[in-house]
Amino acid sequence: MTSQAVPENPPIDAASGYCVVVPTYNNAGTVAAVVRGAMRVCQTVIVVDDGCTDNTAEVLAQTGAVVVRHNRNRGKGVALRTGFRKAAELGYTHAVTIDSDGQHFPEEIEKLVAASRQSPDAVVIGARDMSGEHVPGRSTFGRMFSNFWLKVATGVDVGDTQSGFRVYPLRHVNRLFCWGRRFTYECEVIIRMAWGGCPVINVPVRVYYPPKGERVSHFHPFWDNVRFTCLYLYANFSHLLVPLPHKRLVRRAEPLWQGSPGKTIAGLWRRARRLAALPDDLKMEGGPIRRARALVRYLVHEKNTPGELGLAVGIGAFWGCSPWIGFHWMLALYSATRVHLNRIACVAATNVSFGPLTGAITVANIWLGKLLLGQPLLLPRTTNWQVLGRFAWQSFGAWLLGSVIVGLAAAFAFGLGTLYGVRALRRRRVTNVAAQTVEAPAAPGKVG
Repeated sequence: MTSQAVPENPPIDAASGYCVVVPTYNNAGTVAAVVRGAMRVCQTVIVVDDGCTDNTAEVLAQTGAVVVRHNRNRGKGVALRTGFRKAAELGYTHAVTIDSDGQHFPEEIEKLVAASRQSPDAVVIGARDMSGEHVPGRSTFGRMFSNFWLKVATGVDVGDTQSGFRVYPLRHVNRLFCWGRRFTYECEVIIRMAWGGCPVINVPVRVYYPPKGERVSHFHPFWDNVRFTCLYLYANFSHLLVPLPHKRLVRRAEPLWQGSPGKTIAGLWRRARRLAALPDDLKMEGGPIRRARALVRYLVHEKNTPGELGLAVGIGAFWGCSPWIGFHWMLALYSATRVHLNRIACVAATNVSFGPLTGAITVANIWLGKLLLGQPLLLPRTTNWQVLGRFAWQSFGAWLLGSVIVGLAAAFAFGLGTLYGVRALRRRRVTNVAAQTVEAPAAPGKVG
């Protein structure tokens, strides 16, 4: 990026409510070009000098940007929060964040702002194209790793959780408390905003990585990866095991009470369909067989990836083999909700123990558990209630142990079966569509 004169009237003026926040730490060689590029697009640029020890302060003094300085380096997360507070003090409603190392192109700020204007409550993320030259392999792997665990925690498919090129709605982000102070802040804030009901929008953007010898990075491979691991352990296990209510940032589209019992019941039914991941246009007319076939076609061809369906079926099969007879569907529904998988597929898979199979699986669980624990299989020939009680307690422990082993085997078998079965059905559908396209008669032409 080259230094050019800043125009008097940039496309994004102060009255629009958008400004740019640039956190920087010892990037004196690139920060001036980034700031000037941002000022060509946006009227107000706020730079947070996070305790730089090079000549960044002198460079920034010549740019005309609003500069906020930390006396010492406090981390990128703290720098961003400082920039957000400053932007709110100046009366702005949204902040565009861009890294100061020159990997983003400031002229693409308008793309992110346009998406933000369509959904003002959303956090807009510039999803980087990582197929270019000089892209480090660890960055690609780190993004895949982070994307996966953030989706497990929130159910949101974020294209680039580690991109620093974003648009934040200030009235939401300034209400959040985050533990992260460094690079983990950018992932934690997405998690908490998604939990609070804020949409997440991905906008494809370009990225420039300089050659390895010219690259400046403050990411510590060991300690920052430890911090990311701790963040995702906290986010996933706290959300999975202790589903405490999260701070609601965006009001629900439909309140629980809608003015009358009839409208309220209709609204609850719509919410139940959404929780079940059923689309409003899914046709369920006809008898139970036709409805079941329509549902299976939807699950196989329209919803989720084969891997997600296989995992949902595997979890359902595991609970179907557990001793909690009568509560299998509740456990499956809860598990699918917590890890954001297809609820219908998960609950349906609990029917591995339907009817007579329940007794057969129970006997198999107890037999396997007693075999592993070295306990007798036959009922003791006595009427002593203490002996019978001890036998029943031991049998229940054996039942639990056996159900874990049988459940894992069933989950593995049914999950893999679903994975490869759905893949085969989708490939066959693509093949059939392609064959029909080839065999379709050409439109008759005009006879000359």
